[in-house]
Amino acid sequence: MNTTCGTVIRSLEEETTATLPDEDIILHRPLWFREALAAPYESRTLNVDGTDIHYLRWGNNDPARPGLLFVHGNGAHAHWFHFIAPLLTEHYNVAAMDLGGMGDSGWRLSYTRETFAREIGEVALAAGLGPKPVVVGHSFGGFVSLIAGKHYGEQLGGLILCDFTVRPADNPHEWFLNQPPRRPTKIYKTFEEATSRFRLAPLQPCANGFILDYIGPLSLRAVTKGETRGKRTFEETGWTWKFDHSIFDGLRMGGDHAEIYRNLACRGATMFGLDSKDYDPKTVQFLRELSPEKPVFTVPNAQHHIMLDQPQAFATAVAVLMAQWQAEGALG
Repeated sequence: MNTTCGTVIRSLEEETTATLPDEDIILHRPLWFREALAAPYESRTLNVDGTDIHYLRWGNNDPARPGLLFVHGNGAHAHWFHFIAPLLTEHYNVAAMDLGGMGDSGWRLSYTRETFAREIGEVALAAGLGPKPVVVGHSFGGFVSLIAGKHYGEQLGGLILCDFTVRPADNPHEWFLNQPPRRPTKIYKTFEEATSRFRLAPLQPCANGFILDYIGPLSLRAVTKGETRGKRTFEETGWTWKFDHSIFDGLRMGGDHAEIYRNLACRGATMFGLDSKDYDPKTVQFLRELSPEKPVFTVPNAQHHIMLDQPQAFATAVAVLMAQWQAEGALG
């Protein structure tokens, strides 16, 4: 079954299966990471169907320069790519967005795969990412980026799915339908208590502790008793996760993913972490037979959260695809 990335709280028993010895966790920030965070960028907002969608933008203002848009997974946010984007700005303009109901974007009263697809497509076209931007979607972000590819494919240069499995029509997986409503995110009294509860979902060990220490605090927001966001009115004052817990209540994924992937009007590719639970040689074979011209490949020593496990290899893989598609004239 596919998994979605984000924040989660697990029991201690579950947590012990996803930890590393202290000596294997890297806490100091290496030079490349510090330089990436220090790179200049802009924080922007675009209104899409009445909701303000927030995104980060790196690069210059040349509208003809090729570009790409990163789309995060379930419960995550644009800063999951803050240390990836500057690795690519020598040749490309880069943006990373917060999907509606997550990160610093506004909350909606209801969500569908089409509302997410419009957010992605409209940001990709408005962010100054060249005439044919490339969209890179991870996990749940890969799913909604695929739907964006269906509706905006002729205006895109390419679509890169990262640890999202395109399944055949006769074996679709619905992650959210027929599930009980999700419980509201817990409100913590202090920021310190909240940050201590940050975990990856699906749960996995990550040696790059310095990355988790960076994205964890940025996953939280302060809330005030009586404040209303979307359909939720907060009953306490404190700190909670930025995502809207009601996003996925009844959200339909659909069984047309293989058809969409095969018939994309833009270039396509799929990347898996070699150690990810989503990676399956049978899936790779299915994708290669479904659409032979679209590369399918793995990143060694990476689990589901490829950009956290192997950030430089992840950026290099994206850069190679961008260079190939640019050489073929696909980016405009």
